[in-house]
Amino acid sequence: MVIGITGGIGSGKSTASKLIEAKGYRRLDCDEIAHELLASDGKTREEVLAEFGKGVLGEGEGIDRKALGAIVFEDEKRLRALEAILHPKIRQAWESKISQAPEEDWIVEIPLLFEKNLENRVDFTVCVFTDLSTQVERLGRKGMARTQVLARINRQMPIPKKAEKADCVLLNDGSLEFLEDQVKQLLTLI
Repeated sequence: MVIGITGGIGSGKSTASKLIEAKGYRRLDCDEIAHELLASDGKTREEVLAEFGKGVLGEGEGIDRKALGAIVFEDEKRLRALEAILHPKIRQAWESKISQAPEEDWIVEIPLLFEKNLENRVDFTVCVFTDLSTQVERLGRKGMARTQVLARINRQMPIPKKAEKADCVLLNDGSLEFLEDQVKQLLTLI
């Protein structure tokens, strides 16, 4: 079983997927894969520098994700250019890991699952749903300014639309125990 989990930024995808991981699933996080590519993959680094210039170069050999984010979340065309570099590599990485252990059950965090039409690459889709004020509050606690949060939210499909497309929706506006109860219920159904 391969579950693809999505939701908006700050909705709690990682929290939900870690709860599923604790029930025996192997977890993959596409954001973590992207961070690894930007930090340590030489070919990705070269492509990003060629597209965005040395201003996105961080300390050491990696890319400064904050500097890169400041560029791409203000300009749709630049965001698409970055996605063209990263998304095929990210998809190849998670599909490769799954193909190496097809007998395992997997949970894959894919923020743009529906935006990139990847729902046919997984067996079951889950959307983690939360309201906008909760998203802004959670990301504010992580140090993101409200304008940054809203810019990123506006670049994604609205959570209600993701929820409509998903096989299952987990509501994450309550306690951790409430989310955990929903995860337990979900896993009895699939």
